[in-house]
Amino acid sequence: MKKVGKITNTWKKALQFIKAKDIPSAVEQLDTCLLILAQEESDIIDNLKVDLWKMRVWVKIEDLGVLPEYEARL
Repeated sequence: MKKVGKITNTWKKALQFIKAKDIPSAVEQLDTCLLILAQEESDIIDNLKVDLWKMRVWVKIEDLGVLPEYEARL
């Protein structure tokens, strides 16, 4: 894997785990992406905006269906 940057490499590892159907490992890598994003002080990581990275990671987590269902109780 070409070394681009910490978040890019972590993202690519997550995608590889997803392709291999190793969901727990993919979720672990996506969690690591979120930690990297939370600690980042600049608006750009690996030549992309932090908000774009956040959106990519959250959409992938939602696509995997690993978030618990939310029940609104009124």
